[in-house]
Amino acid sequence: MADGFEHWQSFLRERPRLKIFLIVFPPALVLAVFFLLPLVFMAYLSLLEGMPPAPATFENYMRLVTQEVYLSILWRTTVITAQATILTVLIGYAIAYSMVRFSRRTTMILLLVIMPFWTNYIIRMYAWINILQTNGVLDAALLFVGAINEPLGVLYSHEAVLIGFIYIYLPLAVLPFYASLSYLDQDLIDASMDLGAGPIKTFLSVTLPMTKNGIMVGVILVGIPIFGSFITPQLLGGTDNTMVGMIIENQFVEAFNWSFGAALSITVAFIVVAMLVLGMLAGGNFFDLGGEDE
Repeated sequence: MADGFEHWQSFLRERPRLKIFLIVFPPALVLAVFFLLPLVFMAYLSLLEGMPPAPATFENYMRLVTQEVYLSILWRTTVITAQATILTVLIGYAIAYSMVRFSRRTTMILLLVIMPFWTNYIIRMYAWINILQTNGVLDAALLFVGAINEPLGVLYSHEAVLIGFIYIYLPLAVLPFYASLSYLDQDLIDASMDLGAGPIKTFLSVTLPMTKNGIMVGVILVGIPIFGSFITPQLLGGTDNTMVGMIIENQFVEAFNWSFGAALSITVAFIVVAMLVLGMLAGGNFFDLGGEDE
């Protein structure tokens, strides 16, 4: 068997193109079958009046860009995504920075951050419904300490959607931030302090620029799934906080207008790819979390 293995190694060594092909082909086939083909079919379906073999048309895209209701939903989705991403990044960076700089119990804090991922998404959302609903856990706690005089009833509001998104995607921000900050050379920070820079200036001139790649990775990992999410706004936001993912789900599951749902999906995919490209251009290198050498 050993001779056969060595013979196979020698065979591939003499044929480098075949070796590259055997390495690249299996993952490329998986991507083609499970990603590219469904995307092509979705794009094809979006150009039809209905299910195949319906005639081709651009009516679905014209409906999307000419009807104010869909433009307003896309705008609301963009605003909520931006707000939730910014808040998640700020909180996640603060947690990661504290873990690296001050905490002696980094492993325990990291475990607490990622532990919610071990629980089903729907279960976590229903837990937040119990917390945020009128006379729920949040109202009871605030009434008990005298912070409010009457129940707030945060559920089914814009704030409830933001809270849900921050809770769900915070681990996806903390992990790349923690990795990026862990790679940061402490000698650079000490040198900045020795040269007379205070903590704030050191953070702004050394720490933040050196961890920009990790920050952009966190922004991408958080922002992209939020943009297409429909469960969180559906359960926590109600009808007043409809996002584009809810419309797509409705078109496929309830309205059975698959062609328009496909047009919405392709539009979202285009926006997500644009976000990804902008993130990469802004410095989000997935393979260099520690920032650029300067």
